[in-house]
Amino acid sequence: MGEAFEDVGDQAKLQSRMDWEDTVFQAADIDTKALNSYLNHLFRSNNKDKKTMANSLKILRRSVSDHEASISTPNQFTVGSLKWIIPGLHSSDLLSNEKREVLKDFESNGMILKEIADVLNMRINALESWTWNSETPVPVSMEKKISGVFNIHMHEDLLQAIFLQYIGVKWSVFFKRAFKGFRDSGAWKSERQDIPRNDQRRLGYYLGPLSDSPCLQRERIKVNEERYFMAQLMNYEHEITGTADGEEEAEYERFAADSKKRKLAVQAPMQAPRRQLASKAARKSAPTARGLGTGGAMRHRKIATNNFDMEFSAEIDYSDEEEEDDDDEDDKSRSPMALKQTLLHLLSTEITINTHLYGEMTAFHSVFDDWNPKLPHGTVFTILKFLGVSDMWLGFFKKFLEAPLKFVDDDDSSARKRRRGTPAAHVLSDVFGETTLFCLDFAVNQATSNNLWRMHDNFWFWSPDHKVAVKAWDTVDEFTIVTGVSVNPTKTGTVRIAKDSNVTLPIDDSLPEGEIRWGFLRLSPKMGRFEIDQKMVDSHIDELQKQLLDKRKSILGFIQAWNTYAATFFTSNFGKAANCFGREHVDNMLSTHKKIEKQVFAKLSTGQVTSVVEFLKREISQRFGIKDIPDGYLYFPMELGGLDLQSPFISLMQIHDEVSKNPSQPMIDFQEDERHAYEGYKETFLSGKTRHERYALDEPDWEPESQHEKDTFMSFEEFTRYREAFFFGHFTATNRLHRIFRTLMKRPTESKVETDDGKISAAMEQLRGESNLQGITGWWNNMDAYWTWVATFYGYEIVERFGRLNIVNTELLPIAMVSLFRDKRVKWQG
Repeated sequence: MGEAFEDVGDQAKLQSRMDWEDTVFQAADIDTKALNSYLNHLFRSNNKDKKTMANSLKILRRSVSDHEASISTPNQFTVGSLKWIIPGLHSSDLLSNEKREVLKDFESNGMILKEIADVLNMRINALESWTWNSETPVPVSMEKKISGVFNIHMHEDLLQAIFLQYIGVKWSVFFKRAFKGFRDSGAWKSERQDIPRNDQRRLGYYLGPLSDSPCLQRERIKVNEERYFMAQLMNYEHEITGTADGEEEAEYERFAADSKKRKLAVQAPMQAPRRQLASKAARKSAPTARGLGTGGAMRHRKIATNNFDMEFSAEIDYSDEEEEDDDDEDDKSRSPMALKQTLLHLLSTEITINTHLYGEMTAFHSVFDDWNPKLPHGTVFTILKFLGVSDMWLGFFKKFLEAPLKFVDDDDSSARKRRRGTPAAHVLSDVFGETTLFCLDFAVNQATSNNLWRMHDNFWFWSPDHKVAVKAWDTVDEFTIVTGVSVNPTKTGTVRIAKDSNVTLPIDDSLPEGEIRWGFLRLSPKMGRFEIDQKMVDSHIDELQKQLLDKRKSILGFIQAWNTYAATFFTSNFGKAANCFGREHVDNMLSTHKKIEKQVFAKLSTGQVTSVVEFLKREISQRFGIKDIPDGYLYFPMELGGLDLQSPFISLMQIHDEVSKNPSQPMIDFQEDERHAYEGYKETFLSGKTRHERYALDEPDWEPESQHEKDTFMSFEEFTRYREAFFFGHFTATNRLHRIFRTLMKRPTESKVETDDGKISAAMEQLRGESNLQGITGWWNNMDAYWTWVATFYGYEIVERFGRLNIVNTELLPIAMVSLFRDKRVKWQG
């Protein structure tokens, strides 16, 4: 053990290293025969249409073979390909700050890029003989994340990193496309309800032709397919999904309730019966769905009549919707943090909808235990081989995973081969993880005719039917047993939420006990709302104070640490505001941020100040003798001579009044409108108008057997049975279920401050001739709402003091150094 670990004296860091070493240098014992049997059962005999399943798997395997041929052609590396490899590598967590700087130098030198391409082409042409440098082990180091977790990172040389990045991206993009093709092939079971033929006839008889688009079920499928299916894989080679410094999930494990888990798969004695139950569930066939009416008045819609068309061919047609909402740009983001935020909104939205429609909803959430370090190599290779990956590529992947490793402070004699797990921050690791978890996604789909909501090693499932949730968890259990992975018990939990908060519904013993948590949020099983865990916040207040104390030597370093921790880490882990969370959530975030700032700076200043602005002014005054410092100097961007201090309050105040006060109100309105729609359809039926619309149905002449049923309109209960599956008339547009879903999911837009026609406007115009400006520029309409607020409320004082918005002459600013400083990631003490 090197001196660095002894000097730190941090027991947590020491324990993390020991745990990691005990894991990765010991191969996992995997029953590959049982795993192959599981895969054969899942992909070959678990679907009622065996021919479709076999053909889908055959196409997937053939595409793997074609991809291998494509990636083996000469001259894979060119100056052009390096232009997209390097930015992706630069945005990852793989490189140190020093290597990022070198990589930037490479990127701007065409001659160096040409030489790199030549070297790497030789490597890929001799792929079968590729190895890590046998004489020099790959160094690894421990880095403390802002969440307090220690990550182990490999530090291969830059050429090796570029080479592996290229191969990883190529396989990532390929498998994303191949798995989407498999999902679209008909092997994937439809989430659409299996409506019995007689029910379809009755709906058509009483209501006339119904379209299945748009509707709530289609809205769910669209979000799952576009945002969460294989989300960790890349859509295209140039895609960059890096996260901002501080944009990571808070570690809540030690704050989770210390409750006994019921029957998790990690408990060996329970594995056999659980596996048998899950297998039985997986063998059940799924329902199919059909539309009502294929012609006539509804011919302009693409209404399908079979399972394949229903799920994959039908286009969502919103032509008759009055006010179609545009998707929020933020909602389209593919960054891991943005996707996790949207998952929270999805769960909250579904709780509101389902508790109002069905009186209850069951949800579970879990996280795999140390997914990257513990993923068994035998599992990875068995699944890749099943999917059609050749022995040559399996051999390369094996050599990649079995890297000879040593800690940076240890001598080379301590090097050992990795025998388990995948290295963090490598795209190839994402490929191995997602190909493995694709099997879990597919298994849950086959067992429940529903979809798992998964982001990498985090997965969620919810349903108004408690039994369906039980079936889904049984399927998870079976997967963990056969693949040799496990879930983290303290990050696993179930809730069963009733519409009436005074009612406590029983939870099946097979579902895991525990809370549903994410970041600083805890889902209240009584209220069905996410709440900020103030005990967690208090512990991070102490940690933030300690980290800022370590950064006091540098004003810029102090501000960067504050921005990363307070304005990014805290803000991200409180959850983004949305209508489904309600305005109360925004109020809670504001009060919590106020508490954080007050307590941190009271401690740092021994009670003399309680805000970051007061503290920085005091520090600058004491060090440099500068008095009467304007607030704008702190908040203005560096390009104008400011210090770029970020405020978490500004954005929250801008959206406060835009968020819904009562998330339940749309469903209250829906239930009232649904009764009106029922009466509208009833009136149309009794007046005889429905009879003229039936010619568009598949069976226009079908009628109920009894005269009473022919003359009497359907019950309200029957009318509402398939409310999620069709587009119903006689509704106010905003009160339709799919529109309510969007309304609850909607995030508020930050309100821009309107500029005046006086000093600020004149000063803004003076900036128009300057380049390299960020944040506050000469063009008001192009500025983010945050910066319009900063310019408006702090700009007057700056203009009064300096005559313009530039605090210093732009030509005197070291812009290159500013950019370099911004690119560096904060190194956290400990």
